[in-house]
Amino acid sequence: MDNHGGAHLGMLMEHPGVEDQAERAMTAVGALVLQLRREAGYSIGSLAAAAGLSPGLLSQIERGQGNPSLTTLIKLSQALKVPVGRFFDTKDQGGALVRRNDRRRLEVAEDNLIYELLTPDMSGQLGMLRAQIAAGWDNEDAPFKHAGEECVTIVQGRLHVCVNGVGYDLEEGDSLTYDSSLPHWYRNPTSEDAVLIGAMTPPSF
Repeated sequence: MDNHGGAHLGMLMEHPGVEDQAERAMTAVGALVLQLRREAGYSIGSLAAAAGLSPGLLSQIERGQGNPSLTTLIKLSQALKVPVGRFFDTKDQGGALVRRNDRRRLEVAEDNLIYELLTPDMSGQLGMLRAQIAAGWDNEDAPFKHAGEECVTIVQGRLHVCVNGVGYDLEEGDSLTYDSSLPHWYRNPTSEDAVLIGAMTPPSF
């Protein structure tokens, strides 16, 4: 079960109209899930079963009415065999430069969980992102698993990272490099947000 199901997903920017943008973001995510489900030949019931979700929740997500958490998106991405990064917003960066306020963003607002893409997109040989991991959050029940190699550096707070069953307690300034094809998950055991910078090659978050 997804224990973060009440969290709101949004790709939100720092200006008026945030609620409208969140609604549009959920609609866009729902449309993408519907498209990917049909391309993969799944019914709602079969995809829900493959992802370990209820058909009702999946139907709500596809209609833009659900509030999927990152855990839910991880489960869907794994069932659909696409990277979680497909759910980033899709605005065109228009070149190599990414301004701070123009980062492609994936946000679970109520859980204060934010992923920002630091590279223009995920179509090159290298991907970099900034992640803000909320106090108490973890994805042990739905670990990441994607081809390639990854390095994370903690720039704020502390974070427990588990790779293929081996746990590492990281503090500010610590880095960890690992084979990202192995199951890996994060836990913030503290009462404050943690922030990391991650690099992936190939980009396959």
